[in-house]
Amino acid sequence: MATRHVGQITAIHKNDVEWIISLWLAIHGGDPAPEKISQAALDIIRGVSAHLPAAQAKAVAAAIH
Repeated sequence: MATRHVGQITAIHKNDVEWIISLWLAIHGGDPAPEKISQAALDIIRGVSAHLPAAQAKAVAAAIH
């Protein structure tokens, strides 16, 4: 099978915390119910969300409580 080069893919975003969380939500279809998230996952989300803008970090904190 022949392979054809179509063109170079150019990223239009930064691989920052906000983008990674948005990608996670897009792949997994939204936030799971809080009781289904392990404590380790909650700790990771809390740590990573500290790097978001204040309003978004507050929204993440509210969502996981």
